[in-house]
Amino acid sequence: MSGTNTSGATSANSVESDSPTASSEFDTDERTDDEYSRRGFLETAGAMGATGAAVGVSGCLGEDETETTSEQDFVWWTMRGYIPEETEAIEETAAAFEEWTDEEINLTTNVITWDQVFEQWQAAIQGQNTPNVSEMANEHAVDYGSSGVVRPNTELFEQYDDWYDTPSFWGNYEGDVWGFPWFVEVRNFYANMDLLDDAGHNDVPETWEEMIEMAMDVESETDETGFTSSGAQATGTGQVVYGATAQSGGSFYDHDGEEWSVEIDSPTSLFAHLWMASFQEEWDIAPGGWAGMDGTDAEQLYREGNAAFMINSGDAANEMIDDGDDVADVTELSTIPEGPMGTNSAFMGGSCLSVFDSDYTEHDADDDLSLSFVEYMTLPDTMEGYFPQATPNFLPVREAQEEIPPFTENTTDIPDEWIQTRLDQAEQSVRYGISGPERNAPFLGDLEGSTDAYSVAISGILGADDDPKEAVVDMANQVRESVDDEVDYDVEENTDEPELEDVPDELQDWISGDNGTPQIWNPYE
Repeated sequence: MSGTNTSGATSANSVESDSPTASSEFDTDERTDDEYSRRGFLETAGAMGATGAAVGVSGCLGEDETETTSEQDFVWWTMRGYIPEETEAIEETAAAFEEWTDEEINLTTNVITWDQVFEQWQAAIQGQNTPNVSEMANEHAVDYGSSGVVRPNTELFEQYDDWYDTPSFWGNYEGDVWGFPWFVEVRNFYANMDLLDDAGHNDVPETWEEMIEMAMDVESETDETGFTSSGAQATGTGQVVYGATAQSGGSFYDHDGEEWSVEIDSPTSLFAHLWMASFQEEWDIAPGGWAGMDGTDAEQLYREGNAAFMINSGDAANEMIDDGDDVADVTELSTIPEGPMGTNSAFMGGSCLSVFDSDYTEHDADDDLSLSFVEYMTLPDTMEGYFPQATPNFLPVREAQEEIPPFTENTTDIPDEWIQTRLDQAEQSVRYGISGPERNAPFLGDLEGSTDAYSVAISGILGADDDPKEAVVDMANQVRESVDDEVDYDVEENTDEPELEDVPDELQDWISGDNGTPQIWNPYE
């Protein structure tokens, strides 16, 4: 077989970060308007035929600026550059594809950061020098696929029937599947058992009610913070409020078989925003300055032993173990406490692998070879090569992948209980834009960026005293305007504010404070 460049090369203009925390802030769900705009993409892609230019970055340049030229050169892009051990294991596993396939190929892995990849995708598409395969989220795959740049992988996807719920429809669009689910990563619930013990509790909370009552006890008995998460206008903030919406029986979108509707300003969504705001406004269990805290700030507060509960990504777990934090020894990781509708759902991040159509790739490896690489990288036997190093962030997307280390044999320093909890949580995960309608659409990725991952309303409520009803309606209408630009029917602006009296019956005790349920903050009483 031909030689392999797997030295962790980065393509031109990319910047690697050694900080694992970076992936919690720039994970697969975060982008800005400039970094990810479907309209901008279409404009550049439309100009491609006229320019014929090799504009942008070359997908085959490594750190040594050496360009390979064989017809069987094969390049793929991954954003797994934040944890060195994880990166190395993925590179080595990908390199072994040269032996696995019947084709003579020279495979190069290019590592790119999430904050760089959006403009690099656009430049590579315009210059017709994309990689053969790229990591992305299914929202990106559907967007690019609807424009003919990324090809579907429906037949490969349908070879398996053991998909977890959300990954099973994450890439569905117009009868095809776009992007092949690679892994999911979920928001975790962290509990400092020392602080709970000081407050008179020896178990993690199983329900929302127990979580709030325990957090209030921590505040009164220890003077430490009861609960923390991201509260600023940031990706993690919107993820927490969406998880609360799903646990309350709501969603941010729906689809009736013909048309999309926006549910961000529904009564249930209003309830979820008020419930989250109550941590600060009613129950006083959130940290001071919460509205200015992102996920990194929340993690620091928890790791210093100053918060009883935290919802955050898995990076915090990795860091606590790697750095030998004292709080790691007293931390229990559990599934998100059960919400009013009886579910333990948490927000799901993650990535898929997508095949760029060979008309756009720099190297002339055919589409079937690219799909073969996708299949290879997601087989359980292959995943054994890098899943242990990617623990606890990488979690399976289907049941067969549960039968590999570290889920069957834990060779990591991560406690067995933490790994099992994350595996349990992966099966109970939801994703904004996807879980309600159970399908994808080309406009969804762009909308996540334009609303800072749906954190605009809650951050305004927490930090600027925005009226909650007006805040959710304004965010929903901003989304409606964007959807209206992308579909061939009218998505009308909403002028009616949601009313709490219209929420499901299961939520009413939270509004009234009846039956021992903590009463939410209600500025409309």
